[in-house]
Amino acid sequence: MNLLSYFGMVWKTNKAFALFTMGLLIAMQLLILNLVRSFDTQVMMESFLTQLPKNMQLFLKESFFSTLTLDGAAAFGYNHPMVIALIIVNAINIPVRHISRELESGTLELLLSHPVKRHSFMFMLWGSGILMLLLITVSAFLGSVLGIYFFHELSITIVSRVLEISLNMWLFSILVLSYTILISSKAKGGSLAGNLSAMIAFVFYIVFLISQLWDSSAFVLPYNIFYYYEPQQIMLGRGHAGLDSLVLTGLSGLCFGLSVLFFNRRDIP
Repeated sequence: MNLLSYFGMVWKTNKAFALFTMGLLIAMQLLILNLVRSFDTQVMMESFLTQLPKNMQLFLKESFFSTLTLDGAAAFGYNHPMVIALIIVNAINIPVRHISRELESGTLELLLSHPVKRHSFMFMLWGSGILMLLLITVSAFLGSVLGIYFFHELSITIVSRVLEISLNMWLFSILVLSYTILISSKAKGGSLAGNLSAMIAFVFYIVFLISQLWDSSAFVLPYNIFYYYEPQQIMLGRGHAGLDSLVLTGLSGLCFGLSVLFFNRRDIP
């Protein structure tokens, strides 16, 4: 079994939710850009913003009010909580279905009884997950470019920034995939690995939001995975795409390397 044939099996198992995510990403990008172009909300929202505390003003300016410009709106689809949740669920589903649930059903034992080495299986699973997440990322990129083309002005600068944002989202989703594979390589069969992986992402997200609003907890931001996922900052030219890519890639490689080590040593009933 090679990577492409295994990817075909992974795609067949997960394609329904992946296609739903891809369609929603495209639709949200088109809808958000159309809404921002159609309604003049900038003045109204700015007057509302002045009545809020300083920390809240700064948080909303960086996370929400930047979307009131068409450039900011082009990045908002990547940063919407619903989209983040869908990306995370897709990244978690792949290893949970193909390690934890197949371990529970005995399918994984049958697969490994054939001449398939454990590390080869892990590389095929990781590679298949990366390819599937790439397809989802490409749909987000196409949705953004189409939205900019129809409702804004398409330029090389904007397209290059959307491409940077898409790369940022892809690497972030690969990190979620990688740490879920790590948990699945140690956890028992069933839903435990999926629940733990989702809980980790949720805790990171809540801590990230609190750290942005509360100065006393801001010191933990560099230790949060969401700190390196910054679509709107990249679109506004204030991002750190190089550092983000380095950290996300390094953590993904570390998680996957440990998962191969643990999976090679675990007993499979």
